[in-house]
Amino acid sequence: MKLKTLAVAVTAATISSSAFALDFNGYFRAGFGVNADGGSQRCYGTGGPNAHVVGRLGDECDTYAELALSQAVVERPTGEKFSIHTLMAFGTYEDWQGGTDTRGNSWQGVTDGASENGSPWSGQRMSFREAYGKYIMASGTEIWAGNRYYGRKDVHINDWYYVNGSGYGFGVDNINVGLGQIAVAVRHTKWHDVSGGADANNTMASTPIVDLRWKGVDIGLGSLDLIAMAGKANLSDAQEAAATDGNWNDKTGVSLTAEWALGFAGGFNKLVAQYNTEGFAWAGYGMNNHLGDSYNIGAYNNGGDAQLGRKSWRIIDHGVYNFGRSVDLGYSVFFSKVDDDCCDAGPGERYGATVRPRYKWNDTMSTQLEVGYYSQQDPWESVSSEINKVTLAQAWSPLKEKGGFWARPEIRVFVTKYGGDKRSDGTGEDGGWMGVRVVENNDLFYGAQVEAWW
Repeated sequence: MKLKTLAVAVTAATISSSAFALDFNGYFRAGFGVNADGGSQRCYGTGGPNAHVVGRLGDECDTYAELALSQAVVERPTGEKFSIHTLMAFGTYEDWQGGTDTRGNSWQGVTDGASENGSPWSGQRMSFREAYGKYIMASGTEIWAGNRYYGRKDVHINDWYYVNGSGYGFGVDNINVGLGQIAVAVRHTKWHDVSGGADANNTMASTPIVDLRWKGVDIGLGSLDLIAMAGKANLSDAQEAAATDGNWNDKTGVSLTAEWALGFAGGFNKLVAQYNTEGFAWAGYGMNNHLGDSYNIGAYNNGGDAQLGRKSWRIIDHGVYNFGRSVDLGYSVFFSKVDDDCCDAGPGERYGATVRPRYKWNDTMSTQLEVGYYSQQDPWESVSSEINKVTLAQAWSPLKEKGGFWARPEIRVFVTKYGGDKRSDGTGEDGGWMGVRVVENNDLFYGAQVEAWW
């Protein structure tokens, strides 16, 4: 009886609320892998703060999904439109760092899995990633507020967002200026006081970020996107006092990005240059993920986050190329440097490349090869480290109907081989912060996976 009552209520609400169709889209991936020497699959990219530095194919140990629902609430004859947007995200604890599902079934509980020691009955990750409203003017200019994915730029084969303005904010987008469009946003980020409580009544420090973008500037040969972000901690009196002791970075940081996009039949190429200072600098170094979604105000004594005076540079080139009916290629290459005012450590370098060629046997089946290399030479490490990977995968997807390289859903079976510095074998050597640790007898895996978006 309760189910009937609920069904009737939902149906009535749907019919009465709006005649507009509900827009449903999303993403998911799920799969498994086993170790050729026994045991389970080990992944070297976490997909969170760190991208998959040698490519994501055959290097994803988790289940992850995003389910989005959007609704046009009002559409006026003038072209004006009000809409609402929501997105729920879910992921399992499957990484090598200890937060694994202890029973191995990835039971989709929604409580805090970390506090439950990864119990499959009561814990995985769930979050409300988007909840925002948008008003589109008759001119096409948009006004929005809330929590949303905003202005993200990524390299798909590495699951790497080299610009990500997501989070809480307010903005005006798609302002037509003749030569491209302008977007202006103010976003809000917070940073936890890990130094021991500079302000007992306000343990979270606030940092507003101003986000300015000039998009789609036609230069005759492709187009330019220019992005400038600036952030400065908005500290309380107690936090200000702690800043003088090196517990906070209260300096203004900037992030500058220039992206040149060139499209061609069957693909594109994007060349990206980035410069970042202070709280943006760490996310702009190496293949650190999600530059712009937060501002690190850690200083010398704040949990080891020595952000004061830090600067980073990064060059990225990535794209997709179609060689004809049967062969295409996804690729990325990058080089980055970081320089610190503290520690007398000198600059650090991280660089790497990933390529994923594919042969299409017919309209459904393809064979993919992904090869990746990554090196980090951080000044705070006693030695440099590197990793390489080769993955061979057989895949089935709607190649004919869904656009070749981007065709999804894609069902894959794969075998993956890692190589590089083998220093996490009980000798006490450290393989580096990024998880670049290839372990003896733990470097050949095979498995199956599905990836989909719609």
